[in-house]
Amino acid sequence: MSRKIHLTPSQGEKLRELGSYLQEIRQKQALSLEEVSQKTRIQVRLLRAIEEANTDVLPEPIYIRALIKQFADALELNGADFASAFPTQYQVKPMKPAWRESTPTQLRPFHLYWIYIAVLVTAVSGLSMLVQKSNLQLVGDNSPGDTVAPLSDETDQPSSQQTSPTIAAVNRLEDSLTAANLPENNPPLNNRVVVSMKLQDDCWLRVVADGVVAYEGILNKGEERTWEAEKSLKITAGNAGGVVITFNNEEARPLGSPGAVQTVTYQTPNPQS
Repeated sequence: MSRKIHLTPSQGEKLRELGSYLQEIRQKQALSLEEVSQKTRIQVRLLRAIEEANTDVLPEPIYIRALIKQFADALELNGADFASAFPTQYQVKPMKPAWRESTPTQLRPFHLYWIYIAVLVTAVSGLSMLVQKSNLQLVGDNSPGDTVAPLSDETDQPSSQQTSPTIAAVNRLEDSLTAANLPENNPPLNNRVVVSMKLQDDCWLRVVADGVVAYEGILNKGEERTWEAEKSLKITAGNAGGVVITFNNEEARPLGSPGAVQTVTYQTPNPQS
């Protein structure tokens, strides 16, 4: 069962006008609806509905305009200009803005602003008192009863006995950092696998560090990469001659022959192919 469409008064009036004109031109050319249907591939019932403005059979307005264009073209009329006279716009009912439906209960109660201001004033007052108390303690620590050793007339630098606790703490921190960075505290290089490479040509690479894939992809000529592992590094290259390897700071050398697919596993202390 076809769905009946609802046209606006202007659409209905224009459809009757255009349909009547098309029927008149068709009859003057002595064409039947079947012959027009063969030219346009439009069903006869739709052509008849256009001529009679029968909306019970016709589709939506946008499709009616397309049917009118094809009908007019079959009658050797300018279909595009002819069909443009049929309006396709719908009557849109204005929607009420959603913000107009908001209720007064959604607004923030005014008394909450006063509570917020009171809390803010209390916090500021407490912070001010805390700062004043800290200043009083600092003044008390520097009271006249404390004795400060004067600097020597012979030098402007303080002696070791005059070094403040803060400076002493900084010196201890620097000593600990220096000790932590001493070479003897770092793990020796021969306990790790370090492989550096420089690409002499584009090459596909797959690097597996301690059984985990660390890289897989294409590196371009001129790129440099370094990988480290605890036990082993397995490198597979699609163009072994384009990869120059440096293992644990040893002499650099190509991974293999140019264009060859090569897989090399580096372990401590010596590499193994």
